[in-house]
Amino acid sequence: MKKIILVLSVTLAFFQTFSQDTWFETEFSTEIAKDLEFSVSPEIRFKENLELNEYFLQTGLEYKFSKYFKLGAGYRFGYNINGDDEHESFGRFLVDAKTGFKWKNFNPKFRLRFTNDDDFADNNEATNYLRYKLELEYKIKKLNLEPYILNEWYHDLDAKEFSKSRFQGGLMYKINKHHKIGVYYRLNTYLNSTKHIKNILGLSYKFSL
Repeated sequence: MKKIILVLSVTLAFFQTFSQDTWFETEFSTEIAKDLEFSVSPEIRFKENLELNEYFLQTGLEYKFSKYFKLGAGYRFGYNINGDDEHESFGRFLVDAKTGFKWKNFNPKFRLRFTNDDDFADNNEATNYLRYKLELEYKIKKLNLEPYILNEWYHDLDAKEFSKSRFQGGLMYKINKHHKIGVYYRLNTYLNSTKHIKNILGLSYKFSL
């Protein structure tokens, strides 16, 4: 256990040297019927100096058609905080198609997501996106560790162009069959914006029944 804590601490310290924002993610999931999973995912996002930037709650349902294919849908509702400490609400729906397989200790995955942006503000128009995410996970069974890397691209369907890409590397630790904790570094690249790049340190916790 001490070795695991050391590995996570070193990983956290390494990622923190590159990060600008800090995100805290949680997920609680359970199977409510055969092959049908329900999840609730609260998340809090901070800017530099741990200044609160955004918080939301996402709920979802996911159905497993086979060991290689899943479909899911969900909704996210939350608030952005602007410079005047005002809370601006937003809502977002999503539809997912997932596939993947296991080969030895490797687990490659692919997710296609259709989603929209809508902050409910006046004169704001929702933007529809297709998001393509490719992930590779590796299981170190003796240590209950799961390092992974992923790459995701945001395709703006209205503008007919890619507007954002995301690279992420992280490490999950499986405490037992119900609990996991993890840390990750995320690099968001905005392809058509002056802010260009955002570096993010993330901490995560997952509970499943």
